[in-house]
Amino acid sequence: MANPKRTTKIGRYLKKIGYLDIRQMIIQPVKRKNLAGKIETMPGKMECFVYHGKHKMSGPFKSHQQAIDSANDMLNRNIKYSKNAKNR
Repeated sequence: MANPKRTTKIGRYLKKIGYLDIRQMIIQPVKRKNLAGKIETMPGKMECFVYHGKHKMSGPFKSHQQAIDSANDMLNRNIKYSKNAKNR
């Protein structure tokens, strides 16, 4: 079984702010049949996240600007990913 690409796992790269990355994940609407045989549409969604390398630092956000503001706040507080950090 093949591994999915990084872009499908963590989203597409949008912008770099300092050492943090802004990534966006878009899920398109899908039409499916339910158990009764009726066709229903599953809604799509768009979410933005703040990553440090491949590690998610904050998110999901509904807009790019909210993610950028969060990344700038994390830069000001000098927050970085730490494997042993309990509270992020």
